[in-house]
Amino acid sequence: MHAPQSSESVAPSVQQHPGIGTIEVWPVGNRVGESPAWHAGEQALYWIDVRGQQVLRLEPARQRLTRWQLPEVVGALALWDGGTVRLALQQRIGDLDLQTDLLRSVCSLAPHEPPGNRLNDGKRSPSGRWFVVGSMDDRADKQASGGLYCVGDGGAVRRLHAGLVVANGIAWSPDACTLYFSDSFRGQVWHAAWNEAEGTMGKPRPFADLGEAEGRPDGAQVDATGRYWSAGVSAGALNILAPDGTRQARIALPCRAPTMCAFGAANDLWVTSLVRPGWEPTAHDGAVLRLQIPR
Repeated sequence: MHAPQSSESVAPSVQQHPGIGTIEVWPVGNRVGESPAWHAGEQALYWIDVRGQQVLRLEPARQRLTRWQLPEVVGALALWDGGTVRLALQQRIGDLDLQTDLLRSVCSLAPHEPPGNRLNDGKRSPSGRWFVVGSMDDRADKQASGGLYCVGDGGAVRRLHAGLVVANGIAWSPDACTLYFSDSFRGQVWHAAWNEAEGTMGKPRPFADLGEAEGRPDGAQVDATGRYWSAGVSAGALNILAPDGTRQARIALPCRAPTMCAFGAANDLWVTSLVRPGWEPTAHDGAVLRLQIPR
């Protein structure tokens, strides 16, 4: 299947933010920007637009934006091997070849998922062997029909957990011994022992509760010190949680609904965002932000 690409020039606006300093706002026009990943070799940021059904690549030094149009909704992206990105699509896993624009199916999760569900969030494991993805009830009247899955490189699927409404927040501790995930709908984050060699996890335990005002937990990353950076999608902020689950810091952002952050070169922190239906979008909603965060 072909995923045609197009390219355009894009330039950021720059503003000063109290407590953060300079923020670059890249006007990429996403409906639901998600799943950012920094490619150090290319010095480029990759991410997806869930509802726009696109893979995007920003080369900030060249101010160049490339889009690949997909045939269906996409829930997550991971940088893979051989010039490809691995995608969690509606209910299947696919590999997009960035040179040929060909999209190849790896496996289907439809046998494990009810028709009203779609895949949502996903990360490549620390060794690169596994793609851990979550799912969610995509209907307005949401039920706890989502789950968490481990997908092997060849497409073998293992269910890790069930009973989630909106699976999100997948990330690993620096030693790869702990897997984190969240349910954005319930505002809960869990952690569990992780076996990287086998692609299995232990019993999940509560890690943190983040409500509407604090910022329901969307996508997340873990830094080198073990802190969990959670995008507070309902509160326009990043919540930084210590390894014991206590909130260590909060960074207010100019966008109303941040969805995930990714660590880039040097002290760069990239943040994707969304525009909710019915919102009058501002210059920040649906944009990609670049902040400078010492670490």
